[in-house]
Amino acid sequence: MDYEDLTKEELIQKVRELEDEISSLKLKDDELELLLNEYSSIVKKQFEAFDDFIKDVGTRRMIDPLTRVYSNEHMMKLISYYHQKAFEENFGYALVTVTIKDFEKLTQIEREHALLTVGKLLKELVRVPLDSVGRASEDKFLVLLTEINHENSLKVKERIENALALHDINAAVKYACYPDDSTNLEELIGTVQ
Repeated sequence: MDYEDLTKEELIQKVRELEDEISSLKLKDDELELLLNEYSSIVKKQFEAFDDFIKDVGTRRMIDPLTRVYSNEHMMKLISYYHQKAFEENFGYALVTVTIKDFEKLTQIEREHALLTVGKLLKELVRVPLDSVGRASEDKFLVLLTEINHENSLKVKERIENALALHDINAAVKYACYPDDSTNLEELIGTVQ
């Protein structure tokens, strides 16, 4: 375009259009900068969560000393991490709890035997390394079944119930599946508590 042929008014109009375009581009640049900052913040939080998760690997805080399954603290970190991953990558998982009934009525030797037996059974019944077993409390175990659908996770729950009955262990088994039962982590954990 030859600007020499334009009138003064047309040149002023062209300058205004260019100024508007510059303002629009600056606004888009500011929006992109804000998005980049948000993205950086999210990535930083993910790295911090992963670092927090990994820092206990190989420590006593990660493994329950009696049953040799994961500690409750580590299981909660693992479930939280996995819940986020399942949400982002759109796949299911399930939580199963096994609570030994009448635990307080057992002698110390019976308690230890029951805990060792249940811990060992659960580790044998899950798909290592996909699934994880942890001790949630004095008398409760928590199992995280990863990358599994509702139907298959129910089969694992039944396998656990059958194995407990076979070993004559009186226990309550509760179950929740993501996303079928809930997409809220607190609700899922509350269902199995």
